[in-house]
Amino acid sequence: MIDFTDISVEIIRRTFRSRFKLASLTERSVIFRNLVRRLFFEGDDIQVIPRNSSIEINQRIQLPENVALPSEVLRRMILRSRYIFRMDFCICRASSGCSSYPHDLGCLFLGPGALRISEKVGRLISAEEALEHIERCQEAGLVHIIGRNKIDSVWLNSGPHDELLSVCSCCECCCLWKMTPLLSEDIASSITPMEGVELKREESSCVLCGRCEEACFTGAIGVGKELVHDARKCLICGRCAERCPEGAIKIIMDPDAVDEAIKRVEVLVDVES
Repeated sequence: MIDFTDISVEIIRRTFRSRFKLASLTERSVIFRNLVRRLFFEGDDIQVIPRNSSIEINQRIQLPENVALPSEVLRRMILRSRYIFRMDFCICRASSGCSSYPHDLGCLFLGPGALRISEKVGRLISAEEALEHIERCQEAGLVHIIGRNKIDSVWLNSGPHDELLSVCSCCECCCLWKMTPLLSEDIASSITPMEGVELKREESSCVLCGRCEEACFTGAIGVGKELVHDARKCLICGRCAERCPEGAIKIIMDPDAVDEAIKRVEVLVDVES
């Protein structure tokens, strides 16, 4: 028997590649923008967690011992979560037919809403399994995005959106949020860089190879006669810094960034209830 989840998955598969056209409509139509915001983005607060390997610690600040890397945000929330659901597949990569990254590294969902997700798309797992999953995603080159994402509560039929915390593992080619530059500002502002990180350029080191531009999923970096960085579009995922062969781009993180990011996340969903 076909249920709600079957229908949701099929709708996403059929419409996913049209997301850029739909996103652009939020700029052109007030009615469409208000409808989309209310149905899928209302109350959202999402952070992009830069890849561990892209980070340099801010040397201007006296360092404490054992400074945490960005993925510590995920680890602490996972260890606090009473319920953790892992999807068996990434709906974005599966819908796009991704050939560059594994389809089986799906999202994690934390909080009481995880109990309402259909077993057709995954299963409840232990914290240890979730930490292993995060590590596999890091090794595969994926970027983590964590926060309250109403669209997940809708398509998964998991109940109130403040009972589900999403942890996505995204590639630059298929990520849902690749459409961010086309969304209206009020909707796009719900996804932001992690607290306490910044991107710095060393233009004297840049050889204009273009690898950073290829790695950027929001179009924030362009390479022509010089390197151009649009801070308004940049979500500081760290791919550009990680792939730059000359070290011309650096992601600098303050030592207290992890604590600040967790403060922002922990108020969104009570994952311990």
